Amino acid sequence: MNKYLIFLRSINIASQNLIKMKELKEELSKVKSIKKIETYIQTGNLIIESLESKIVIKNDVINILSEKFSVKDPKLAIYNIEEYKDIISSNPFDLSIPKSVFVFFPTGESLDQCEYEKEKSGMTEKSKWELINGIIYYFGKQCGPSSELTSGFKSLNKKIKNLPHTARNFNTVRKILELANK
Repeated sequence: MNKYLIFLRSINIASQNLIKMKELKEELSKVKSIKKIETYIQTGNLIIESLESKIVIKNDVINILSEKFSVKDPKLAIYNIEEYKDIISSNPFDLSIPKSVFVFFPTGESLDQCEYEKEKSGMTEKSKWELINGIIYYFGKQCGPSSELTSGFKSLNKKIKNLPHTARNFNTVRKILELANK
């Protein structure tokens, strides 16, 4: 049995694509390829068990989102458990303040490593980001009034503005792995 961790993009954010996870779970449970489903918080975190490949599961979830919940052009990131463990272990930042570390999962093409190397402006010890194997790790303040956002986050936001992605704080990232390991 394969276990997949799925991160939906733009679900239950700013009153758009409002989906109750209980309802999503019910719809996904009707899909024959999906054997077991768990959700974590309302931002679209799924743990799915299946005998099928990642691409089959990805397509099944996208079809449910578009057909049953009217999500236009649904995007998601999907990883098997080993890939996900690698993502967690690749985090380059100090986790003594885990709410200050964020993981940006690409839901389409990812940032090119060569492009990344060119654009490291604005980074400081309190606000920096790293690109590792297509995953962006960010350390610093992510939200607040524009004037309070750090130059590191502004630099990152500028780089990924046109790259579809979904982000989670590291507490959520670890909790999802914990649930997946049960």
